[in-house]
Amino acid sequence: MDELFRSGNKEFEYPVLAVWKVCDLPEEVPCQAGFSVSKKFLKKAVDRNRVKRRMREAYRLQKTPLHEALRNADKQVAVLFITVKTDNTSYDRLHGKILLTLQSIARKIEDSK
Repeated sequence: MDELFRSGNKEFEYPVLAVWKVCDLPEEVPCQAGFSVSKKFLKKAVDRNRVKRRMREAYRLQKTPLHEALRNADKQVAVLFITVKTDNTSYDRLHGKILLTLQSIARKIEDSK
């Protein structure tokens, strides 16, 4: 986790920040994803969990293009999605922003071939 923050790449689409890094993962999967919501902006655990559920669902539905790009490049990536300033965390907004970040990561991986 420290290495991800220290030397990882960042993609930002308000309110979603994705920190990602191409690395060798212990499992044979193209991508490992994590999700985080700051306690600073959402005090109640139930609210943080709701936002994390929405982000996980948006990722689950849209991960295929990223996974295909990773398989084609024969790479693995670790990515952490973080919400910042969670004033508007509707599912539709998160869905669109996670799609944009995944497309940006996939483009950068394809360009690095």
